[in-house]
Amino acid sequence: MEKKAVIGNASALAEFSAEGYCPKVLSATDSTRVMVVGMEDGQEIPLHTPGVELALAIMEGAGEVWVGDAPHPVAAGDLVVVPAGTRRGVRARGRLVFMNVVSPPPTAADHEVERSPWPAD
Repeated sequence: MEKKAVIGNASALAEFSAEGYCPKVLSATDSTRVMVVGMEDGQEIPLHTPGVELALAIMEGAGEVWVGDAPHPVAAGDLVVVPAGTRRGVRARGRLVFMNVVSPPPTAADHEVERSPWPAD
């Protein structure tokens, strides 16, 4: 990926699909990956336990972020920081846009570790 500055409104940069959540990579280096993620109501990132640090900035909408053993409500303006090796996931409650920063960039194996669906409401 070409390294370049990205300046813009997160909601305008985000992409959406009825098929599932849409991560859009804005920057990728050996040490970090920065994405803007668009999710429609009810879409989720399955629970998983990767070995990477995670920071989320909720830019638009509301949802839940699973951290460790429980879900936590989030809304525009909220920040979430999750240590490596901690179980996590995201679920949209309405249209949701957030910035996702991971370090180091995850491997395919990171997304398969204890991957499971969210518990039923």
